Amino acid sequence: MRRFLRVPLPVIAAALVLAACQAASTPEPGIDLEVTVSGSSVLRTVEPGLIFGANLGAWVSNTKLGPATQDLLKALRPSVARFPGGNMCNNYCWVEQKVSDNDQVVWNDWSWGIDVDRYIAFLKAVDCVPMFSLNPFDHTTDGESHSAVAEAAALAAKLVAEGFSGAYYEVGNENDGSWNPMLSIEAYTDRFVLLALAVKTADPSARLMGPVASYPETIEGFLERLTLVGGTGLLDWVCYHHYGGWISNSNTNGIDLGEPQEYGDGLDALRSGLASRGLSRVKIAVTELNAAIWDTGCTRDQFTIKQGLWLADALGVSLVRADAANVWIHLHPGADPHTLIDSDATPPAATKNYGPVALTAQTLSAADPMSPVEVLPVALGAGSSVLSGYAARKADGTLGVLLLNKSAETFKIALELPAIPRAVTGRMIGPTEYAAAAGPSPISVRIESRRTIFDIPATSIVGLDIR
Repeated sequence: MRRFLRVPLPVIAAALVLAACQAASTPEPGIDLEVTVSGSSVLRTVEPGLIFGANLGAWVSNTKLGPATQDLLKALRPSVARFPGGNMCNNYCWVEQKVSDNDQVVWNDWSWGIDVDRYIAFLKAVDCVPMFSLNPFDHTTDGESHSAVAEAAALAAKLVAEGFSGAYYEVGNENDGSWNPMLSIEAYTDRFVLLALAVKTADPSARLMGPVASYPETIEGFLERLTLVGGTGLLDWVCYHHYGGWISNSNTNGIDLGEPQEYGDGLDALRSGLASRGLSRVKIAVTELNAAIWDTGCTRDQFTIKQGLWLADALGVSLVRADAANVWIHLHPGADPHTLIDSDATPPAATKNYGPVALTAQTLSAADPMSPVEVLPVALGAGSSVLSGYAARKADGTLGVLLLNKSAETFKIALELPAIPRAVTGRMIGPTEYAAAAGPSPISVRIESRRTIFDIPATSIVGLDIR
Protein backbone atom coordinates (compact mmCIF):
# COMPACT_ATOMS: atom_id res chain seq x y z
CA MET A 1 0.00 0.00 0.00
CA ARG A 2 1.27 3.45 -0.80
CA ARG A 3 0.15 6.76 0.62
CA PHE A 4 0.24 10.21 -0.86
CA LEU A 5 2.38 13.07 0.35
CA ARG A 6 0.92 16.54 0.38
CA VAL A 7 3.21 19.22 1.75
CA PRO A 8 1.20 22.04 3.39
CA LEU A 9 2.38 25.64 3.18
CA PRO A 10 0.97 29.17 3.24
CA VAL A 11 0.06 30.82 -0.02
CA ILE A 12 3.14 32.41 -1.54
CA ALA A 13 1.69 34.95 -3.92
CA ALA A 14 4.88 35.93 -5.70
CA ALA A 15 5.87 32.34 -6.41
CA LEU A 16 2.46 31.52 -7.76
CA VAL A 17 2.56 34.51 -10.07
CA LEU A 18 5.98 33.51 -11.39
CA ALA A 19 5.19 29.81 -11.84
CA ALA A 20 1.70 30.09 -13.25
CA CYS A 21 2.24 33.42 -15.00
CA GLN A 22 -1.47 33.98 -15.22
CA ALA A 23 -2.35 37.23 -16.92
CA ALA A 24 -5.91 38.45 -17.14
CA SER A 25 -6.64 40.28 -20.39
CA THR A 26 -9.53 40.82 -22.74
CA PRO A 27 -8.98 38.76 -25.90
CA GLU A 28 -9.77 40.14 -29.35
CA PRO A 29 -13.07 39.21 -31.02
CA GLY A 30 -13.10 35.59 -32.17
CA ILE A 31 -10.43 34.57 -29.66
CA ASP A 32 -11.47 33.04 -26.35
CA LEU A 33 -8.11 32.98 -24.57
CA GLU A 34 -4.73 34.59 -25.21
CA VAL A 35 -1.61 32.74 -24.10
CA THR A 36 1.95 34.10 -24.26
CA VAL A 37 5.26 32.24 -24.14
CA SER A 38 8.10 34.56 -23.16
CA GLY A 39 11.50 33.92 -24.68
CA SER A 40 13.25 36.77 -22.88
CA SER A 41 13.55 35.01 -19.52
CA VAL A 42 14.25 31.43 -18.45
CA LEU A 43 12.72 29.95 -15.31
CA ARG A 44 15.34 27.20 -15.12
CA THR A 45 17.39 24.78 -17.19
CA VAL A 46 16.62 21.14 -16.53
CA GLU A 47 17.39 17.68 -17.87
CA PRO A 48 13.88 16.62 -18.90
CA GLY A 49 14.71 12.92 -19.01
CA LEU A 50 14.92 13.00 -15.23
CA ILE A 51 11.46 14.56 -15.00
CA PHE A 52 10.09 11.79 -17.23
CA GLY A 53 11.99 8.97 -15.50
CA ALA A 54 10.68 5.41 -15.46
CA ASN A 55 9.59 3.08 -12.65
CA LEU A 56 10.28 -0.60 -13.28
CA GLY A 57 9.67 -3.68 -11.15
CA ALA A 58 11.42 -6.97 -10.47
CA TRP A 59 8.04 -8.68 -10.86
CA VAL A 60 8.08 -8.30 -14.65
CA SER A 61 9.04 -11.42 -16.59
CA ASN A 62 12.23 -11.30 -18.63
CA THR A 63 10.16 -12.16 -21.68
CA LYS A 64 8.40 -8.78 -21.42
CA LEU A 65 11.49 -6.62 -21.94
CA GLY A 66 11.85 -7.10 -25.69
CA PRO A 67 11.67 -4.59 -28.56
CA ALA A 68 8.00 -3.64 -28.01
CA THR A 69 8.62 -2.63 -24.41
CA GLN A 70 11.87 -0.92 -25.29
CA ASP A 71 10.22 1.18 -27.99
CA LEU A 72 7.31 2.15 -25.72
CA LEU A 73 9.64 3.16 -22.92
CA LYS A 74 12.03 5.11 -25.14
CA ALA A 75 9.10 7.10 -26.55
CA LEU A 76 8.46 8.37 -23.00
CA ARG A 77 11.99 9.83 -23.10
CA PRO A 78 13.27 8.89 -19.65
CA SER A 79 16.95 9.13 -18.79
CA VAL A 80 16.68 7.22 -15.49
CA ALA A 81 14.90 3.97 -14.60
CA ARG A 82 14.09 2.99 -11.00
CA PHE A 83 14.30 -0.62 -9.77
CA PRO A 84 13.34 -3.03 -8.14
CA GLY A 85 10.13 -1.09 -7.55
CA GLY A 86 8.14 0.26 -4.65
CA ASN A 87 7.57 -1.50 -1.37
CA MET A 88 9.31 -4.71 -2.32
CA CYS A 89 12.75 -3.08 -2.25
CA ASN A 90 12.67 -3.36 1.56
CA ASN A 91 12.32 -7.14 1.19
CA TYR A 92 14.45 -7.75 -1.90
CA CYS A 93 17.78 -9.57 -1.82
CA TRP A 94 19.37 -8.75 -5.15
CA VAL A 95 22.26 -11.18 -4.60
CA GLU A 96 19.95 -14.20 -4.28
CA GLN A 97 17.03 -12.70 -6.24
CA LYS A 98 14.65 -13.54 -3.44
CA VAL A 99 11.78 -11.61 -1.92
CA SER A 100 10.17 -11.93 1.51
CA ASP A 101 7.06 -10.70 3.23
CA ASN A 102 7.44 -7.85 5.71
CA ASP A 103 8.46 -10.27 8.46
CA GLN A 104 11.54 -11.19 6.38
CA VAL A 105 11.41 -14.78 7.60
CA VAL A 106 10.44 -16.74 4.49
CA TRP A 107 12.28 -15.77 1.30
CA ASN A 108 10.74 -16.78 -2.01
CA ASP A 109 12.60 -17.50 -5.23
CA TRP A 110 11.96 -14.72 -7.77
CA SER A 111 14.22 -16.03 -10.52
CA TRP A 112 11.19 -15.83 -12.85
CA GLY A 113 11.34 -12.02 -12.69
CA ILE A 114 13.90 -9.41 -13.65
CA ASP A 115 17.24 -9.77 -11.88
CA VAL A 116 19.95 -7.14 -11.67
CA ASP A 117 21.81 -8.44 -14.72
CA ARG A 118 18.65 -8.26 -16.85
CA TYR A 119 17.90 -4.81 -15.44
CA ILE A 120 21.37 -3.66 -16.48
CA ALA A 121 20.91 -5.10 -19.96
CA PHE A 122 17.57 -3.33 -20.29
CA LEU A 123 19.11 -0.03 -19.15
CA LYS A 124 21.68 -0.30 -21.90
CA ALA A 125 19.01 -1.14 -24.48
CA VAL A 126 16.90 1.93 -23.63
CA ASP A 127 19.87 4.20 -22.81
CA CYS A 128 18.90 4.94 -19.21
CA VAL A 129 20.84 5.45 -15.99
CA PRO A 130 20.02 3.24 -12.97
CA MET A 131 18.12 4.43 -9.92
CA PHE A 132 18.25 1.56 -7.44
CA SER A 133 16.19 1.36 -4.26
CA LEU A 134 18.45 -0.32 -1.71
CA ASN A 135 17.19 -2.74 0.93
CA PRO A 136 18.21 -1.13 4.26
CA PHE A 137 17.73 -4.31 6.33
CA ASP A 138 20.22 -7.01 7.21
CA HIS A 139 18.55 -10.33 6.45
CA THR A 140 18.98 -14.09 6.55
CA THR A 141 18.10 -16.32 3.59
CA ASP A 142 18.45 -20.12 3.78
CA GLY A 143 20.42 -19.76 6.99
CA GLU A 144 22.94 -17.38 5.44
CA SER A 145 23.37 -13.87 6.85
CA HIS A 146 23.32 -10.93 4.45
CA SER A 147 24.60 -7.48 5.35
CA ALA A 148 22.60 -4.64 3.78
CA VAL A 149 25.72 -2.47 3.81
CA ALA A 150 27.85 -5.12 2.09
CA GLU A 151 25.17 -5.76 -0.54
CA ALA A 152 24.82 -2.04 -1.24
CA ALA A 153 28.57 -1.71 -1.71
CA ALA A 154 28.68 -4.79 -3.97
CA LEU A 155 25.84 -3.43 -6.09
CA ALA A 156 27.56 -0.05 -6.52
CA ALA A 157 30.78 -1.80 -7.54
CA LYS A 158 28.87 -3.93 -10.04
CA LEU A 159 27.16 -0.90 -11.59
CA VAL A 160 30.49 0.92 -11.88
CA ALA A 161 31.97 -2.13 -13.62
CA GLU A 162 29.03 -2.04 -16.06
CA GLY A 163 29.72 1.60 -16.94
CA PHE A 164 27.21 3.20 -14.59
CA SER A 165 29.33 5.39 -12.36
CA GLY A 166 27.24 8.16 -10.82
CA ALA A 167 24.07 6.08 -10.54
CA TYR A 168 21.22 7.09 -8.24
CA TYR A 169 20.59 5.17 -5.02
CA GLU A 170 17.54 5.42 -2.79
CA VAL A 171 17.73 3.92 0.69
CA GLY A 172 14.57 1.99 1.52
CA ASN A 173 11.01 2.77 0.50
CA GLU A 174 8.27 4.38 2.58
CA ASN A 175 9.61 3.05 5.86
CA ASP A 176 7.40 5.62 7.58
CA GLY A 177 4.28 3.63 6.63
CA SER A 178 2.69 0.66 8.39
CA TRP A 179 2.38 -1.21 5.08
CA ASN A 180 6.19 -1.63 5.12
CA PRO A 181 8.74 -2.71 7.71
CA MET A 182 8.80 0.51 9.70
CA LEU A 183 11.87 2.37 10.91
CA SER A 184 11.96 5.30 13.29
CA ILE A 185 13.45 8.46 11.84
CA GLU A 186 16.54 7.88 13.98
CA ALA A 187 16.95 4.27 12.87
CA TYR A 188 16.30 5.10 9.22
CA THR A 189 18.80 7.96 9.21
CA ASP A 190 21.48 5.83 10.82
CA ARG A 191 20.94 3.16 8.16
CA PHE A 192 21.04 5.80 5.44
CA VAL A 193 24.44 6.99 6.65
CA LEU A 194 25.89 3.48 6.73
CA LEU A 195 24.63 2.54 3.26
CA ALA A 196 25.56 5.93 1.77
CA LEU A 197 29.12 5.63 3.05
CA ALA A 198 29.41 2.13 1.59
CA VAL A 199 28.04 3.15 -1.82
CA LYS A 200 30.16 6.30 -2.05
CA THR A 201 33.26 4.31 -1.14
CA ALA A 202 32.59 2.01 -4.11
CA ASP A 203 31.54 4.93 -6.35
CA PRO A 204 32.46 8.44 -5.15
CA SER A 205 30.24 9.92 -7.90
CA ALA A 206 27.12 8.05 -6.75
CA ARG A 207 24.02 10.15 -6.00
CA LEU A 208 22.33 9.22 -2.67
CA MET A 209 18.63 9.83 -2.12
CA GLY A 210 16.48 9.76 1.00
CA PRO A 211 14.25 9.42 2.95
CA VAL A 212 11.86 8.01 0.25
CA ALA A 213 9.03 9.36 2.36
CA SER A 214 5.26 9.17 2.43
CA TYR A 215 4.73 12.00 4.91
CA PRO A 216 6.22 15.51 5.06
CA GLU A 217 7.20 15.21 8.70
CA THR A 218 9.47 12.31 7.75
CA ILE A 219 11.55 14.59 5.53
CA GLU A 220 11.85 17.21 8.26
CA GLY A 221 12.81 14.65 10.91
CA PHE A 222 15.30 12.99 8.56
CA LEU A 223 17.04 16.28 7.78
CA GLU A 224 17.20 17.17 11.48
CA ARG A 225 18.69 13.81 12.41
CA LEU A 226 21.09 13.83 9.45
CA THR A 227 22.34 17.26 10.52
CA LEU A 228 22.75 16.05 14.11
CA VAL A 229 24.92 13.08 13.09
CA GLY A 230 26.95 15.16 10.62
CA GLY A 231 25.72 13.27 7.56
CA THR A 232 24.30 16.00 5.33
CA GLY A 233 27.35 15.78 3.08
CA LEU A 234 26.18 12.29 2.06
CA LEU A 235 22.78 13.51 0.84
CA ASP A 236 22.51 14.51 -2.81
CA TRP A 237 18.74 14.32 -3.29
CA VAL A 238 15.68 14.51 -1.07
CA CYS A 239 13.11 12.08 -2.47
CA TYR A 240 9.50 11.37 -1.65
CA HIS A 241 6.28 10.05 -3.18
CA HIS A 242 3.22 12.01 -4.19
CA TYR A 243 -0.27 10.74 -4.96
CA GLY A 244 -3.06 13.18 -5.63
CA GLY A 245 -5.61 11.61 -3.32
CA TRP A 246 -7.11 8.56 -1.64
CA ILE A 247 -10.19 7.27 -3.46
CA SER A 248 -12.32 4.74 -1.62
CA ASN A 249 -15.87 3.48 -1.31
CA SER A 250 -15.69 4.92 2.20
CA ASN A 251 -15.40 8.48 0.84
CA THR A 252 -16.57 10.58 -2.10
CA ASN A 253 -13.14 11.63 -3.33
CA GLY A 254 -12.34 11.83 -7.01
CA ILE A 255 -9.32 12.98 -9.00
CA ASP A 256 -8.77 16.67 -8.24
CA LEU A 257 -7.58 18.55 -11.32
CA GLY A 258 -6.47 21.48 -9.14
CA GLU A 259 -4.23 19.28 -7.03
CA PRO A 260 -1.09 19.43 -9.26
CA GLN A 261 -0.80 23.14 -8.39
CA GLU A 262 -0.89 22.24 -4.68
CA TYR A 263 1.81 19.67 -5.39
CA GLY A 264 3.87 22.46 -6.95
CA ASP A 265 3.42 24.60 -3.84
CA GLY A 266 4.75 21.71 -1.79
CA LEU A 267 7.84 21.47 -3.98
CA ASP A 268 8.47 25.19 -3.49
CA ALA A 269 8.11 24.80 0.28
CA LEU A 270 10.53 21.88 0.36
CA ARG A 271 13.09 23.77 -1.70
CA SER A 272 12.80 26.78 0.61
CA GLY A 273 13.24 24.48 3.60
CA LEU A 274 16.40 22.99 2.14
CA ALA A 275 17.79 26.47 1.48
CA SER A 276 17.07 27.53 5.06
CA ARG A 277 19.23 24.62 6.22
CA GLY A 278 22.09 25.57 3.91
CA LEU A 279 21.27 22.65 1.62
CA SER A 280 20.43 24.49 -1.60
CA ARG A 281 22.71 22.08 -3.49
CA VAL A 282 20.40 19.16 -2.58
CA LYS A 283 17.98 18.36 -5.38
CA ILE A 284 14.39 17.13 -5.18
CA ALA A 285 13.06 13.91 -6.70
CA VAL A 286 9.50 12.62 -6.64
CA THR A 287 10.20 8.97 -7.32
CA GLU A 288 6.56 7.86 -7.36
CA LEU A 289 3.89 10.12 -8.81
CA ASN A 290 0.28 9.42 -9.79
CA ALA A 291 -3.21 10.87 -9.61
CA ALA A 292 -4.55 8.78 -6.76
CA ILE A 293 -4.40 5.60 -4.75
CA TRP A 294 -7.51 3.47 -5.05
CA ASP A 295 -8.88 1.40 -2.21
CA THR A 296 -9.88 -2.17 -2.98
CA GLY A 297 -13.16 -2.35 -4.86
CA CYS A 298 -13.28 1.32 -5.80
CA THR A 299 -12.92 2.34 -9.45
CA ARG A 300 -14.12 5.97 -9.33
CA ASP A 301 -12.23 8.09 -11.91
CA GLN A 302 -9.95 5.21 -12.93
CA PHE A 303 -8.88 5.25 -16.59
CA THR A 304 -10.67 8.51 -17.34
CA ILE A 305 -9.44 11.63 -19.12
CA LYS A 306 -9.23 13.21 -15.66
CA GLN A 307 -6.39 10.85 -14.82
CA GLY A 308 -4.64 11.72 -18.07
CA LEU A 309 -5.03 15.45 -17.40
CA TRP A 310 -3.69 15.05 -13.86
CA LEU A 311 -0.62 13.13 -15.05
CA ALA A 312 0.22 15.65 -17.77
CA ASP A 313 -0.29 18.60 -15.42
CA ALA A 314 1.76 17.09 -12.60
CA LEU A 315 4.62 16.37 -15.00
CA GLY A 316 4.45 19.96 -16.25
CA VAL A 317 4.62 21.20 -12.66
CA SER A 318 7.57 18.86 -12.08
CA LEU A 319 9.39 20.36 -15.07
CA VAL A 320 9.05 23.81 -13.53
CA ARG A 321 9.68 22.98 -9.86
CA ALA A 322 11.21 19.53 -9.29
CA ASP A 323 14.54 18.05 -10.39
CA ALA A 324 13.33 14.50 -11.10
CA ALA A 325 9.98 12.74 -11.21
CA ASN A 326 8.90 9.19 -12.01
CA VAL A 327 5.33 8.26 -12.83
CA TRP A 328 4.20 5.21 -10.86
CA ILE A 329 4.25 2.73 -12.59
CA HIS A 330 5.41 1.81 -16.10
CA LEU A 331 5.26 -1.97 -16.62
CA HIS A 332 2.42 -3.66 -14.74
CA PRO A 333 -0.78 -5.55 -15.59
CA GLY A 334 -3.12 -3.30 -17.51
CA ALA A 335 -5.92 -3.64 -14.96
CA ASP A 336 -3.86 -1.50 -12.57
CA PRO A 337 -4.91 2.14 -13.16
CA HIS A 338 -1.39 3.35 -12.35
CA THR A 339 0.34 1.50 -15.16
CA LEU A 340 1.48 3.00 -18.47
CA ILE A 341 2.51 -0.22 -20.24
CA ASP A 342 0.40 -3.37 -19.90
CA SER A 343 2.86 -6.16 -19.14
CA ASP A 344 0.12 -8.81 -19.44
CA ALA A 345 -0.37 -8.06 -23.12
CA THR A 346 1.66 -9.95 -25.73
CA PRO A 347 3.64 -7.99 -26.66
CA PRO A 348 3.31 -5.36 -23.92
CA ALA A 349 1.04 -2.53 -25.06
CA ALA A 350 0.21 1.06 -24.15
CA THR A 351 -2.58 1.66 -21.64
CA LYS A 352 -4.95 4.63 -21.69
CA ASN A 353 -2.59 6.58 -19.41
CA TYR A 354 0.41 6.09 -21.67
CA GLY A 355 -0.64 8.67 -24.27
CA PRO A 356 -0.90 11.70 -21.95
CA VAL A 357 2.53 10.98 -20.47
CA ALA A 358 4.12 10.35 -23.87
CA LEU A 359 2.62 13.53 -25.36
CA THR A 360 3.89 15.55 -22.40
CA ALA A 361 7.38 14.07 -22.55
CA GLN A 362 7.72 14.42 -26.31
CA THR A 363 6.45 18.01 -26.25
CA LEU A 364 8.70 19.21 -23.44
CA SER A 365 11.91 17.29 -24.18
CA ALA A 366 14.19 16.65 -27.13
CA ALA A 367 14.55 13.30 -28.83
CA ASP A 368 17.64 12.84 -26.65
CA PRO A 369 16.26 13.06 -23.10
CA MET A 370 19.73 13.81 -21.74
CA SER A 371 19.73 17.10 -23.66
CA PRO A 372 18.82 19.95 -21.26
CA VAL A 373 15.93 22.28 -22.02
CA GLU A 374 15.18 25.83 -20.89
CA VAL A 375 11.84 26.14 -19.11
CA LEU A 376 10.08 29.32 -20.25
CA PRO A 377 7.31 31.36 -18.58
CA VAL A 378 3.79 30.91 -19.90
CA ALA A 379 1.17 33.62 -19.32
CA LEU A 380 -2.34 32.18 -19.45
CA GLY A 381 -5.57 33.99 -20.15
CA ALA A 382 -7.42 31.90 -17.55
CA GLY A 383 -6.89 30.55 -14.06
CA SER A 384 -5.28 27.17 -13.38
CA SER A 385 -8.69 25.63 -12.66
CA VAL A 386 -9.39 26.12 -16.38
CA LEU A 387 -6.04 26.07 -18.17
CA SER A 388 -2.48 24.99 -17.41
CA GLY A 389 0.51 25.64 -19.66
CA TYR A 390 4.19 24.75 -19.88
CA ALA A 391 6.90 25.59 -22.41
CA ALA A 392 10.42 24.35 -23.08
CA ARG A 393 13.10 25.65 -25.46
CA LYS A 394 15.32 22.88 -26.76
CA ALA A 395 18.97 22.95 -27.73
CA ASP A 396 18.15 23.25 -31.45
CA GLY A 397 16.01 26.34 -30.79
CA THR A 398 12.66 24.62 -31.25
CA LEU A 399 9.89 25.16 -28.72
CA GLY A 400 7.51 22.72 -27.13
CA VAL A 401 4.31 24.09 -25.62
CA LEU A 402 1.89 21.96 -23.61
CA LEU A 403 -1.60 23.26 -22.80
CA LEU A 404 -4.27 21.51 -20.73
CA ASN A 405 -7.92 22.46 -20.88
CA LYS A 406 -9.56 21.19 -17.69
CA SER A 407 -12.92 22.74 -18.44
CA ALA A 408 -16.02 21.46 -20.23
CA GLU A 409 -15.71 24.18 -22.91
CA THR A 410 -13.78 24.36 -26.16
CA PHE A 411 -11.61 27.49 -26.49
CA LYS A 412 -10.04 29.21 -29.47
CA ILE A 413 -6.50 30.02 -28.37
CA ALA A 414 -4.21 32.73 -29.68
CA LEU A 415 -0.68 31.74 -28.67
CA GLU A 416 1.90 34.56 -28.80
CA LEU A 417 5.40 33.21 -29.45
CA PRO A 418 8.88 34.72 -28.92
CA ALA A 419 9.52 34.77 -32.69
CA ILE A 420 7.76 34.12 -35.99
CA PRO A 421 7.64 30.33 -36.43
CA ARG A 422 8.42 28.55 -39.69
CA ALA A 423 6.10 25.67 -38.83
CA VAL A 424 3.84 24.55 -35.98
CA THR A 425 2.59 21.00 -35.51
CA GLY A 426 -0.19 20.33 -33.02
CA ARG A 427 -1.34 17.07 -31.44
CA MET A 428 -4.21 16.49 -29.03
CA ILE A 429 -5.52 13.88 -26.61
CA GLY A 430 -9.13 14.32 -25.55
CA PRO A 431 -11.68 11.86 -24.13
CA THR A 432 -11.99 9.97 -27.42
CA GLU A 433 -8.22 9.60 -27.96
CA TYR A 434 -7.73 8.69 -24.31
CA ALA A 435 -10.39 5.98 -24.39
CA ALA A 436 -8.89 4.46 -27.55
CA ALA A 437 -5.34 4.41 -26.11
CA ALA A 438 -4.21 5.00 -29.68
CA GLY A 439 -2.15 8.15 -29.20
CA PRO A 440 -2.86 11.79 -30.06
CA SER A 441 -4.77 13.20 -33.01
CA PRO A 442 -3.47 16.07 -35.18
CA ILE A 443 -5.08 19.48 -34.76
CA SER A 444 -5.35 22.34 -37.25
CA VAL A 445 -3.04 25.28 -36.51
CA ARG A 446 -2.97 28.68 -38.23
CA ILE A 447 0.09 30.96 -38.09
CA GLU A 448 -0.40 34.74 -38.02
CA SER A 449 2.99 36.39 -37.68
CA ARG A 450 4.16 35.53 -34.14
CA ARG A 451 0.79 34.11 -33.20
CA THR A 452 -0.53 30.59 -33.53
CA ILE A 453 -4.32 30.15 -33.61
CA PHE A 454 -5.98 26.83 -32.78
CA ASP A 455 -8.86 25.24 -30.89
CA ILE A 456 -8.30 23.37 -27.63
CA PRO A 457 -11.24 21.02 -27.07
CA ALA A 458 -12.86 20.47 -23.69
CA THR A 459 -10.93 18.26 -21.24
CA SER A 460 -7.98 17.80 -23.55
CA ILE A 461 -4.20 17.99 -23.70
CA VAL A 462 -2.55 19.79 -26.62
CA GLY A 463 1.14 19.55 -27.47
CA LEU A 464 2.70 21.96 -29.96
CA ASP A 465 6.02 21.48 -31.75
CA ILE A 466 7.17 24.96 -32.90
CA ARG A 467 10.04 25.44 -35.33
